[in-house]
Amino acid sequence: MKKNSVAKVFFISLLKSILFIIILLAVGLTSYKVSYMVLSDDIGSIGASDSMIKSIIEDAQTDEISKNLIYVCNEDKITNIMIEICNTITNNMDYVTIPVRTEYTIPTTMYQKLCTVSEEIPQIVRLGRLKSYFSQEEDAYGYGELIIERMLGIKISYYTVLNQETYDNHYTKTRVRVKFKQDVDEASATPDVSGTIPTTQDVTIRPYVSILSDAYINQIKDLEGDQEKLAEYIKEQYERVDSNLTVYNKIGYIECYEKLNVDLYHYRGIPGTYNNKIFTVDTKAAKAFLNKIINNTVSYTKPQNIKALPTSAASNKNGRSSKKKNIIVLNGSRINGLASATRTKLEAEGFTVGDIGDYTDETLTRTRIIVKKDGIGKDLIGYFNEPELVTGEVQEGYDIEIILGTADAN
Repeated sequence: MKKNSVAKVFFISLLKSILFIIILLAVGLTSYKVSYMVLSDDIGSIGASDSMIKSIIEDAQTDEISKNLIYVCNEDKITNIMIEICNTITNNMDYVTIPVRTEYTIPTTMYQKLCTVSEEIPQIVRLGRLKSYFSQEEDAYGYGELIIERMLGIKISYYTVLNQETYDNHYTKTRVRVKFKQDVDEASATPDVSGTIPTTQDVTIRPYVSILSDAYINQIKDLEGDQEKLAEYIKEQYERVDSNLTVYNKIGYIECYEKLNVDLYHYRGIPGTYNNKIFTVDTKAAKAFLNKIINNTVSYTKPQNIKALPTSAASNKNGRSSKKKNIIVLNGSRINGLASATRTKLEAEGFTVGDIGDYTDETLTRTRIIVKKDGIGKDLIGYFNEPELVTGEVQEGYDIEIILGTADAN
């Protein structure tokens, strides 16, 4: 009897312990979900009990018009940010690049709530530094999603995280023209010829945006719109990414992906202005710009006319192709791995990189492209952030020497 009593007490105690652990986990999970919900609402009201269990993870879904926030990470650094807008109604695909040097002032109420999550976060955030503000990567991506939603005035469907190698294999960069109307300060505005003080001004910027590389486009075309091949490809790609959308839900887009024409993808930059390389989004213009894309009901029928594509003849006007030239890439930025990443990117585009190494004379800000003969190297310009192209001496055995600067680390 005593043994039975002891066993009974033991099992009751064990059950109580297990129940207590379950309650703790439930409380912790609920608190985590509620914090996301509260932060997404400036008023701070959590609402009914059904609303309390919502979270960014649960909100990730296959919308008819999905907005996939893509982070590209190189270790602890976010190097690129894009929004992939997939419209399953029109079968349009748009990629909108947001500069990682974007700074945004978080609204005060939202900032006060974020401070309860992380004391490290400043009110003026740099998007490329989101991971440094939070101790957990998932928090950086999740709360970063909320911040970007507030900045752009749209609801993001889910996020995806790519590593630098995957990005370098799948994307390259080029410039596009972004035109928008910006509100002006009427007190300092100059009247026009009729004496009228304008309330808006036309602004044009030419930012670098991410576009699919030729190699990746060919991979997509090889799938031939076959649903089975597409499903297997998505599963394979998901092994190399982090996302708060499950692979099962991602495959929910399979019918749309089958109909998408990769030649009709559109690439865009976000409205805003640069000031000493720091970018500020024009929140009003950005919201209108994105809603125009999201609410578009017309299918794209012609390829986008992008000027100065790195792989096009326009980017190498009056010049010769560098793809058959021997190139050496040197790291003049002191940032580990930059030369290797650049080699991967250029080789994916058909260039020949014979070797990589370090440049120790000085630390460069702008990348320098040195060519042995005039007329080559112009088709390399689009791959870097305002590089310097010069004719001069290069290392023996090479036609082109690329010395990387810190401007191309982002």
